[in-house]
Amino acid sequence: MITIDYQSKLPLYEQIAERFQALILRGALPPGSQMPAVRSLAVELSINPNTIQKAFALLEQQGYIYPVR
Repeated sequence: MITIDYQSKLPLYEQIAERFQALILRGALPPGSQMPAVRSLAVELSINPNTIQKAFALLEQQGYIYPVR
């Protein structure tokens, strides 16, 4: 679903946020669908869960996603 370019100068959290933005804009993640769990995505990408959390926070600030309690 998401690929990371470790050679890029762009921070990992920004790369993740950009990939999800693209998926949302293309309709691959339809409105109302659930985002993957932070920990499972972190394990899948072999990165720190805080990085995923930071990417999700950025997406939330930009209005691409919203929390549901």
